[in-house]
Amino acid sequence: MGLTDWKPTFKVRVNGRDMTSVFLPRVSSIMINDTAGIQADTCEIVLTDHLPIAPLEIPPAGAEIEISLGYMFLAQVVGIYIADEVEVSGPPGQMRITAYATAHGKSDGGKGPITEARSRSWPEETSVADMVAKIAADSGFKTAVSDEAGKVVLPHIDQIDESDINVLTRIARDQGLIFKPAGGTLVVCKTGESTAVSGQPLPIIALTPKHVSRWSMRMARRVAYAKVVAAYRDFAQSEPVDVEVEAKPEGVTGVAQIKRLKSIYPSEAAARAAADAEAKRGQRAARTIQMQLPGRADLIAEGRLMLAGFRTGVAGEWLITRVVHTLGSDGWVSAIEAETPSSG
Repeated sequence: MGLTDWKPTFKVRVNGRDMTSVFLPRVSSIMINDTAGIQADTCEIVLTDHLPIAPLEIPPAGAEIEISLGYMFLAQVVGIYIADEVEVSGPPGQMRITAYATAHGKSDGGKGPITEARSRSWPEETSVADMVAKIAADSGFKTAVSDEAGKVVLPHIDQIDESDINVLTRIARDQGLIFKPAGGTLVVCKTGESTAVSGQPLPIIALTPKHVSRWSMRMARRVAYAKVVAAYRDFAQSEPVDVEVEAKPEGVTGVAQIKRLKSIYPSEAAARAAADAEAKRGQRAARTIQMQLPGRADLIAEGRLMLAGFRTGVAGEWLITRVVHTLGSDGWVSAIEAETPSSG
């Protein structure tokens, strides 16, 4: 009998207090959305609120909610989320709590919003590690910056009426990085590094057809490019100068379109880095796979899958871009989206 033959379980802690016994008889469903991109992870909890003589207390916005999922007595923390939206409705009476991995206001644990517009300048040669450390110190978050991502040196950046989350998102896109708030931490790593919130490498998850309920793989030319072109300012010339990066993905034929980035970059190095990042995004997105299987807490966005025993074109290594955990009356199901890892 495997672990997933047991009944799924969960644990809930609110502001550090174990509230599992309160939630257990009332939970209709828990859904966790874990993404590898710039979007903050989300959690949605639906509770029954059908007893007029004992209505649920409406939780305050800003409460920090820690969710663990597992089987029997073994539950693994999948994330920490900050309550932002509460909806009560009926009949039948129910309460829906939506929480995010980033704060949209001050949280009970002291985390500040990184979504508010602000203005400041970041001098040339500021490292990604230094920028993230400064933003985290201002907002009360921890940091998990991989060595490779932290060493990236940035050009001069003016942050004018722009939120911290937006400027980090912009830098991550131009430099081929992953940035996301997760578990009370600002996580930054190179795409495909597969780094956990703790900063440790994520394990590679091996799956065979017997582990999977359903899967589908798709190849698409429309998201891939033959070349990516970016331009930079050369003050010795009157017009911006182009740089080109080859972008054709392996295994997808007939790709001919050329992608031109709209921004004008301050240097050749910055333009080439942005073009290379866009080329690799297109290469990864040209082959994607979706899978559904019994719930597993070790499936994490930006982690890697090693598929064995599947047909040609499906077997091999994949990079997870999104995991949706759904715990409800039908049990616990994990839905995965993954793409081809970058070759270099």
